[in-house]
Amino acid sequence: MRYRLLRPALTTALCAAVLLVVAACAAPADPEATPGAAASATPSPKSTHDPFPKQPLTAQTRYVALGDSFAAGMGGGDETGKCRSSPFSYPSVFTRDSGVDLVVNASCAGATTSDLLKHQLIALDDRTELVTVSIGGNDLGVAAIAAECSSGKAVACRNGVSSALSLLNVLPERLAAVYAAIHLAAPNARIVVTGYAVVFDNYDPKSPSFGTDTAINAATLGLNQTISDVVDSQRAQGVPMTYVGVDFAGHGIGSKKPWLNLSGTDAFHPTAAGYAQYANALVRLLGRAK
Repeated sequence: MRYRLLRPALTTALCAAVLLVVAACAAPADPEATPGAAASATPSPKSTHDPFPKQPLTAQTRYVALGDSFAAGMGGGDETGKCRSSPFSYPSVFTRDSGVDLVVNASCAGATTSDLLKHQLIALDDRTELVTVSIGGNDLGVAAIAAECSSGKAVACRNGVSSALSLLNVLPERLAAVYAAIHLAAPNARIVVTGYAVVFDNYDPKSPSFGTDTAINAATLGLNQTISDVVDSQRAQGVPMTYVGVDFAGHGIGSKKPWLNLSGTDAFHPTAAGYAQYANALVRLLGRAK
């Protein structure tokens, strides 16, 4: 996928971090070598409590899924209802693979952060022990972008991507409100937030769609980074939550075996194989019921 296009910037950041580490390591270790060092020495900080508990799942673990079309399973096949719920959604596959008790998948195609706050929190209570959530994409208008890009409207596609990137500035506040509300409604639950799959595998700069593909991938990476940053901020405040990214490398659009739908209303949404990859990521993180 287009991770490679971001490597120069990432490499620069990593090099800066490495230089800082090297500088710290190069500082004199002998207290006498630095005047006042002994007086200013402080004890090593104690390890902080990790708010995300590690207890194993059980067959009685009460699990609730929240979010948008990516949580509902749109594009996975055999969808039903206006929310496009699929038995191949990642919450359903994870439930079958892990053995937990899926109380309800309250997610719905098209849901925004506002929709989740208004309509999905009712599924939670103090007995809920695990929550997964996929949300944020529709706040940026990704459904319209998908329609425009998949139909070959290059100008509208790029304009949509630019608009989405500008909306990333307001998304952190919305996500923080959602995560805090979930924690309030389900105070005893671990919360796992999933990212969005990067869409394209297109490494040929000479391809006519290279610029558009790159822009969409960049927007997705920006969205995922925003989500991850807000999750980290909430976790630092003691909320028991974590972020899980999903890697579709080698299976994006443009690959021999894509895990995403290529066209139509389901364009850019995972196939059943793609949702299985999401479920696998959750099993790696949480394990199976003991």
